[in-house]
Amino acid sequence: EWERQIETLDQKEMELHQTQLKIFRDQTATFIRDLGALRQEVATIKSRQSTLEQSLGLHHGKADGFSERFLGIDAFVRDSLTKHDVVSRELQGLKDSHDRLHSSHASIPERIRYLEDLMGDSADKHARELKALKEAHDKHLKTLEDVRLSVTHHSSVAERMDYLE
Repeated sequence: EWERQIETLDQKEMELHQTQLKIFRDQTATFIRDLGALRQEVATIKSRQSTLEQSLGLHHGKADGFSERFLGIDAFVRDSLTKHDVVSRELQGLKDSHDRLHSSHASIPERIRYLEDLMGDSADKHARELKALKEAHDKHLKTLEDVRLSVTHHSSVAERMDYLE
């Protein structure tokens, strides 16, 4: 019986070793697959880095004028900010000046009202006078037409002489 237990233990130990070996093989296969994917990703990153370095003017990590370009851009930005500040101050000065002028000047309608009062004229007054002139003209035309009609009903001097004789 003792031998049988030892044999059973030996058999269980062998099964355990086989299971461990199978797990080790599976893990190794997974590791190899993941390592291949990682190598491919690293190659892609290196390719992208190389493309980026070429577009920025870098060669093997060394800057060929990159720092000069960066400093030039930095100087441009600082200069632009300075100019922007100057223009902003000038614009604010113009706005303030405009506000001062606007507050001390009369508006266009106020100016027109003042000129009309000063001259004693207004567009409404002119419209009324124009309407009155048109009515008077129309009345004169009617009177003239009436006179013309009445003249046509009168006999001429020769006709009157003939009538009297």
